[in-house]
Amino acid sequence: MQSMKAAYITRYGRTEVLNVGKQPVPAPKEDQVLIKVKAASINPRDWLLMRGIYPFKKLAEPFPIILGSDMSGTIISVGKNVTELMVGDDVFGMQPIKGKFGAFAEFAAIQSSAVALKPKEIDHSSAAAMPCAGMTSLQTLRDLVSLKKGETILINGASGGVGSYAVQIARAYGAYVVAVCSAENANLCRSLGADKTIDYRSENFEQHQNQYDVVYDVIGRSSPAKARCALKKGGRYVSTVPSPMIMIQSIFSKITSKFGLFKGQTAHLILVKPKGADLAVMASMMQAGSLQSIIDSTFALEDAPQAFEKSQSWRSKGKIILKISD
Repeated sequence: MQSMKAAYITRYGRTEVLNVGKQPVPAPKEDQVLIKVKAASINPRDWLLMRGIYPFKKLAEPFPIILGSDMSGTIISVGKNVTELMVGDDVFGMQPIKGKFGAFAEFAAIQSSAVALKPKEIDHSSAAAMPCAGMTSLQTLRDLVSLKKGETILINGASGGVGSYAVQIARAYGAYVVAVCSAENANLCRSLGADKTIDYRSENFEQHQNQYDVVYDVIGRSSPAKARCALKKGGRYVSTVPSPMIMIQSIFSKITSKFGLFKGQTAHLILVKPKGADLAVMASMMQAGSLQSIIDSTFALEDAPQAFEKSQSWRSKGKIILKISD
């Protein structure tokens, strides 16, 4: 059996459990493609899984678990049911929750419906940065809250991976964008299209009165109750951080909003769904110049532990990339 270099865990814990070494090369299933990975990006789900607190960790077991869900690279093999893609295609994508992760490796098998062709104008790092964070914001703003032109959206955590895409997508949809970030990242958020920035260290948006149609809490630091005052009548609160409480509040708000309680506001949890069609939408936006990947830093695969430490600090601007191969 062929082997490859990969970043993997054999037990749950902090960064010390993350190994970089040899693992078997996966064989693509009938509906999968095998990718020679050029670049991958880190998402919080990766280190949540490493630490054993990822809600869907059982779907990734058994050990050893190769981490990583976002990747960009070149197809070297296709399953027998794959007809729309071929060997030699450059693609980027996100491993579905049931797909066993696997992006932090020299080769990764992934469902063909979860990838899209990578335009030549987009490099592998920019493409690898996009899937989870970009699709989370696209599916939130387009589908979950149906953000409309002229509405006001507050993005809490606007300079990070999910937030930086959200600012740009909201701007493209014609919304008035308020970005919550540090003072150091205010210029970055304005360059991405934010109309206004709020320094979270000196101002609490939760104390504002009836200002926002949408509060998009990409770091899970607020809550529907805390944001209620700041939201307008019929406002929508969205969290990207799954927890039993936000799930309960989401169900509860659907009932209360029907009776006009709490100003008809609703709470939502976004669980991203890997879709090649959505990746293609974002690739087109990048080609048109309305969307870009913000890359904080790039690490070699051997330096994955250091990259994980930086990601867990919540201090990165945009995405952290692992360069897998040339």
